[in-house]
Amino acid sequence: MKFPWILSLGVGFLSLSQEILWMRFISFANRGVPQSFSFVLMIFLAGIAAGALMGRLLCTRADKLYTPSGLLLLGTCALDMVGPLIAAVPGFGFLSPFLIFLCAGLKGVLFPVAHQLGSVTVQGQVGKSVSRVYFFNIIGSTLGPLVTGFWLLDHLSLQTSMLLVGFLAGVLGLLCLVREAPLKTTMKAASALALLGFLFMLPNQMTVHLACRMYEHTDPNAPVVQVIENKSGIIHTVEANDKGGTITFGGNVYDGRDNVDPRVNSNILQRIFILNALRPEAARVLVIGVSSGAYLRLLAGFPKVKSIDAIEINPGYLELIKGYPDIAPVLNDPKVHLHIDDGRRWLKRNPDEKFDIVVMNTTYHWRSYSSNLLSREFLQLLQKHMNKGAVITYNATGSIDVLKTAGEVFAYSFRYVNFVLASDWDLRKLTAADGRRNMLGIKKDGKPLFNASNLKDREFITKTLKTPLATLEQDEEAKGRAGEVITDWNMLPEFKYGNGFPASCPK
Repeated sequence: MKFPWILSLGVGFLSLSQEILWMRFISFANRGVPQSFSFVLMIFLAGIAAGALMGRLLCTRADKLYTPSGLLLLGTCALDMVGPLIAAVPGFGFLSPFLIFLCAGLKGVLFPVAHQLGSVTVQGQVGKSVSRVYFFNIIGSTLGPLVTGFWLLDHLSLQTSMLLVGFLAGVLGLLCLVREAPLKTTMKAASALALLGFLFMLPNQMTVHLACRMYEHTDPNAPVVQVIENKSGIIHTVEANDKGGTITFGGNVYDGRDNVDPRVNSNILQRIFILNALRPEAARVLVIGVSSGAYLRLLAGFPKVKSIDAIEINPGYLELIKGYPDIAPVLNDPKVHLHIDDGRRWLKRNPDEKFDIVVMNTTYHWRSYSSNLLSREFLQLLQKHMNKGAVITYNATGSIDVLKTAGEVFAYSFRYVNFVLASDWDLRKLTAADGRRNMLGIKKDGKPLFNASNLKDREFITKTLKTPLATLEQDEEAKGRAGEVITDWNMLPEFKYGNGFPASCPK
């Protein structure tokens, strides 16, 4: 294999790998807003275009191309390794577009250079030689997202992946220098690369996660204590100073707490307990989105529940749950069946499964891919999996469009706190006496969770049952506009009524 082909393949691999990594970086920093992808793509393509133009000038003015190519790759090595660490420092996020542009531009220079080095000027061979260089670039560009997005990020953290891709750029640069530069220059470059690799791999082993540096919290004494990274995303936890339990963040957005004690109630547990008040005879439960597992743990204590199918796309949450003593038993509960899968895919693969209660632990409506769970089409799919009288609940996160869409599918739909409650029967028919009796039947570890003689328990039950079921008309009047229907095609909550870009970290 000719070296220009290797250079072309390597540049394609490194460029697309770095684009994937920067995409995760920007998405995390901006809390998963969908505009993150278009922002990174725009900057990256602009950088490649500018780099290709500079590469053309280099090809026309330089007699030797391997030496400048090697030096450029060493430069991009340093940038790939240092740039993200700089941009992750609070207050320096504004540098990220410039760093992405330079990252793409330095590699973009080398694409025309590889063509120049690999071209054969003999008549009849020019097209063939150019096509081979281009072919290897396409192979590298295809392998970059596949290897990095599906394998590398599943085994290494974002920070380690960026360091590794940068280091590989330096190795490719050394291979260029070896072919042309003096031995002294090559040895200096090799020493610099070794030093760079040592200096930046060392703090990574000390767990200096990019997630920790980009996250901002209102309490400076509540630092990030755990980070779990895989191809599905970044999960991190914060140990708050209150008694409400550990706070979980998924993709830098609040994702719940490990509290399952209604007397503490730091995560509005009445949104789950109301389900047993409404559907005390429920035997089968479907949970889409396990997160830190608090809801799943409580649902397992409903007296008549015999089986729970819990679907979670990110296996990192199961690792997280293992560290929560009050929730971890759910992982070994024989009635709980955990599935690492996409919710829509699992439902389509199991068309005959029917449920009495459906709980979706959905994220904020303005985040990427939220329409996959909030759309009319997905709710219609869920409806086919619900028994007569079944109740569904999921987070509306303040969007009247979510409640409007629920009303398009279910005969009755209401907002309960910030959740949607929907069914084929009027949930307002629940009486206080029935609701109280049903809630007193909830258990945890085989023991009643609520004590009728305990004042706090009685107050919690009363609060749960007296929280009003708000209608769409009431919310529309409060919001000052009519709700709109979310579909798979309009991605309404993400773009039209989304959070916008850039989105700052939580304050």
